Amino acid sequence: MSKHVFQLYINGHSLTSIEAVDTIVKICRENLNGNYQLEIIDIQKDPDKAEEAGIIAIPTLIRMKPVPVSRIIGALNVRSRVLAALGISSMHVQV
Repeated sequence: MSKHVFQLYINGHSLTSIEAVDTIVKICRENLNGNYQLEIIDIQKDPDKAEEAGIIAIPTLIRMKPVPVSRIIGALNVRSRVLAALGISSMHVQV
């Protein structure tokens, strides 16, 4: 299985940014068995990186690997939407 590589662009500590981080971290932990790399980029602290990536709205999640590269813009707190957009089958098991 190839490693999943993500970049999550957020705007400081806004509610939507906090929810996006929580959702993405939970999805990765519960479904990717440690086989992921997640870089969180705050556009307030690193605006140049956001500009280079062509970020036009926040939050934005970019899946760099596996290819093809895909982007999910906004509503990253909706778990089912994120899972579907990333093509990840939910493997979460209640403990």
